[in-house]
Amino acid sequence: MKKNRKIALLVFAVALAAALVMITIGDRGFLDMYRLHKKEKSRIQEIAAARAEIDSLKAEIEKLLNDTAYIERVARERLGMALPDEKIYKFVEELK
Repeated sequence: MKKNRKIALLVFAVALAAALVMITIGDRGFLDMYRLHKKEKSRIQEIAAARAEIDSLKAEIEKLLNDTAYIERVARERLGMALPDEKIYKFVEELK
């Protein structure tokens, strides 16, 4: 009787150990869920950054469509344009 009880206890211990291993490292185990949770948080941050960039670009589009002072500043700074009666001077650093 004792031998059967020991075998049953050993089988139970092995089954319990296998279950714990599966719960911890198996598919959809704790470690997998932790990795997925971290990945989800990362994706949420990426989405927030993309939405902020979209809002910034929409604001710039609005300025380019409606704000003549902004259009002029962009034309001067980014495109190097000037009005017909203006002269543009470019300063070049001397190479030493």
